[in-house]
Amino acid sequence: MTKADSTLAWYKDAKFGMFIHFDVDRRDHTNWNPDNLDTDEWVRIAKQAGMKYMVPTTHQSSYIQMWDSKVSNRDVTDVTLFRQPYLKELVESCKKEGLRMGAYYAIADPGNPLYNEPNVMGEIEPYVEYLHKVINELCEIHEPILIWFDASRRFRHPDQKKLLRQQDMVDMLHSFGTLSNSRLGDDDALKFVDYLTMNDNMAPEINLGVHWESAVELGESWHFRSYDETLKSVEEILERLINATGNGGNLLLNIGPDSHGVIPAKTEARLKEVGDWISKNEESIYGTKAGPYPYQISWGSIAQREEAGNTNLYLNVLEWPDTGEFTLFGLENKVLNASLLATGEKLRFESKFDAASGQKILTLDIPRNQPDAHVTVIKLQISGKSKMNQNHLQLTDGKVLLDAYNASIHDLEFVPGKPTKAIDMKMFTVADRRPLLADNYTGAWDYQMYKKPNEGIMPSREITVSGFHTKGQALSWDFKIYKPGSYDVAVVTHVPKNKKWESDGKMKANVAGQSVENLLIESKRMKSIAMPKSMKSYSSLGTVKIDNSGTYKLTLEVSSNFNVAKPRLYGVELIPINK
Repeated sequence: MTKADSTLAWYKDAKFGMFIHFDVDRRDHTNWNPDNLDTDEWVRIAKQAGMKYMVPTTHQSSYIQMWDSKVSNRDVTDVTLFRQPYLKELVESCKKEGLRMGAYYAIADPGNPLYNEPNVMGEIEPYVEYLHKVINELCEIHEPILIWFDASRRFRHPDQKKLLRQQDMVDMLHSFGTLSNSRLGDDDALKFVDYLTMNDNMAPEINLGVHWESAVELGESWHFRSYDETLKSVEEILERLINATGNGGNLLLNIGPDSHGVIPAKTEARLKEVGDWISKNEESIYGTKAGPYPYQISWGSIAQREEAGNTNLYLNVLEWPDTGEFTLFGLENKVLNASLLATGEKLRFESKFDAASGQKILTLDIPRNQPDAHVTVIKLQISGKSKMNQNHLQLTDGKVLLDAYNASIHDLEFVPGKPTKAIDMKMFTVADRRPLLADNYTGAWDYQMYKKPNEGIMPSREITVSGFHTKGQALSWDFKIYKPGSYDVAVVTHVPKNKKWESDGKMKANVAGQSVENLLIESKRMKSIAMPKSMKSYSSLGTVKIDNSGTYKLTLEVSSNFNVAKPRLYGVELIPINK
């Protein structure tokens, strides 16, 4: 195992880190001098919160290096009153407490005369040479576990991307045992880099099949703002954490120290609450892997850990049923034991096979009142490696969630070489940034770098699907259902928080021998983990009745063109109608 392999394994197990936006004041960098900065205190707060690593900004919006650099003549010791060896002290503070440190670095550098951003097709090679040297110096001096690259906008065009010399950079980083995130040239397909960085504040609610990290603001800004009084609740933070552990990712939660270098007391108090929950449930967080069910789960998430030839499943339950019963569909393994993780209380369970839907049904007797105010973890010990039915399955609340990224795509015309599912195109963050190629282009089609006219149904940003707006296009899913009954068929689309959703197009769903059709008329909005500054808009197509348990196919088609507002689709939900 190489040094980089070892670092990557550690990073995947760590799960939870602290992002620190702390930068020189751009308005008055000469007099910048945080007089109360104590890196031991920063690390104490991070450790208390259950965080395993820290990623401070080392070159961000002021474009000043935050270490004593010999490569750059514009570092914190050159242009400010601040003389404290800040990064060196932070590394030492982390080592004392068993934490590790990465480093944020913005590739964009408008203050550097070598960086000719205004002329986007101008010569950039001298700046790239400088960039490689300054990153090499950062690694030599401070040995970060990762470089959290950002702002590679100068290199988004395919003709310019290769000038960034991604492979050379990653080879150099790996020689130090240092990782690179995907914002080194927007490498969503991980051709060169080690892991995927999602768009700011965003996260997938499904397993993408690659390891990812979600960087999230604790408040409303990355940097400290005296007027920013809004902090995410403990439940919101834990929802993001369990979503990461259940779907193969890390959570990097951002805090902003004030101008004196002090982390606000309110921030510390909120992080301590998170740490208190983790201290009782850490077995379900650190060292776990994504659960065996790869799709969205309405009640929470599932993480897993292999142990002594068997597997522990951790059901992280955010939406606790008040029926005294919890049902898990599709788990094929024998269950050895079930308990509440935090208390060890044993739970009675029963497993049976449903021949009609071809799946096992596990039923757990649980307390009617949720034991934990935020997230309750149910631990299942199962025999052998976990195996779960890979269809979209009904969930304990009766819903069936069909996400657009895993739908089978039915374009109007055959597109040679195009994958049949959006998830296989590996476009998770940069879908809207690809340059358009000419109609007569006949070369190889790289879905991560190019787009073509009339390319049909494609991934769009924030794990939605776009291009689904022309009559005759369709998406389809296979799913299993256990509880017969009536279901509302709801199309779920993206909409900004403060924007009215209006549409002139229709969609039609076909399922269980029935068709329902309607305009996309919004019936409700709900929050979205994937897009916190946007909402999920629900539009009902109508009601279908499913008389028997079994395996079904749902096909969603555009039945009349969308011209006014073209939807970005999360998917379809079958929502049980209780009578």
